Amino acid sequence: MDKMLNTKPSRRAARSRPPPISRPSDAPIHESPTRVSRYEVPSKIHESLGLWVSSVGRHLNQGPQTTVRNRVMECYAAVLITRGDGYFESPATGRRTVRAGSLMWVVPGVPHSYSASEGQTWDESWVVFGGRVAESFERHGMLAAERAVVDTGAASEPADLFERMLQVFLAGGPLAVPMAAALTYQLLVVVHGLSTGFLRRGPSADAAVGEAVRLIEREATRGIGPKELAQSVHVGYSTLRRRFREQTGFSVKEYILRVQLRRAKDLLAGTRQSVDEVARACGFEDALYFSRVFRQKVGLPPTQFRAAEWRAFAPQRSQRTNS
Repeated sequence: MDKMLNTKPSRRAARSRPPPISRPSDAPIHESPTRVSRYEVPSKIHESLGLWVSSVGRHLNQGPQTTVRNRVMECYAAVLITRGDGYFESPATGRRTVRAGSLMWVVPGVPHSYSASEGQTWDESWVVFGGRVAESFERHGMLAAERAVVDTGAASEPADLFERMLQVFLAGGPLAVPMAAALTYQLLVVVHGLSTGFLRRGPSADAAVGEAVRLIEREATRGIGPKELAQSVHVGYSTLRRRFREQTGFSVKEYILRVQLRRAKDLLAGTRQSVDEVARACGFEDALYFSRVFRQKVGLPPTQFRAAEWRAFAPQRSQRTNS
């Protein structure tokens, strides 16, 4: 990873294809007592899937002599520090302290530097990736140059995912890139969940938003509204709307509706309740409005959804056999 090109490309050109690799895909694995890495050449098929991985590795005992300084990459990368401490610096973040459990996002076109502290070493795992799926994560704020350093705490999931990616690449084969890409997608979601607190057992990073999510999950089908929700978590309505979208990617109204429709699907698929009864049970006063919204969001009216799903729950008729 420390040998990637330092020339700054245009963002459009950089994101349309994987970065050039200076070695063939079947070159031997780069191994030493302190480093193991493997490179692949993503194909046009991998690009069309929307997310590709070009290299994975692990460096041990990296000291200040291996400082990454003012590097500009053509693609995305994630670097997880599993031991030691140091710093990360970019125009978007300034200088940030990095310690074990810190994950650093590298975004295309953004100069950045990082290193272990003077006189110390650290251990790092890394993955280089790209594609329109990664761009979507950045566009929706789940991978951001301004929040390039994420504290994952004592969570084991990120390190486990890096280890699985490395093993996939070391094994090689035609499925190495898509399998590593699937694990990278999971890494993106897990790190976002840890950064917001939604995957932590303790309180969320934003206590008001975390409590709002819990109230919606519990009260949405009873008809709780956004303004009532804001009062319940002791935050102004406009403030809650802004912070809720930043943390979850949804508006408050949309998240409430998603929980209501999720429950409606359960009732339609698993009970004999009428559409009117289902609507009331999910917090809708008007069954016609419920049916219209259900069709807009699900793609089928409630009755057709039930007909498609009910087969799995309907009792099987006994087959008549010839004697």
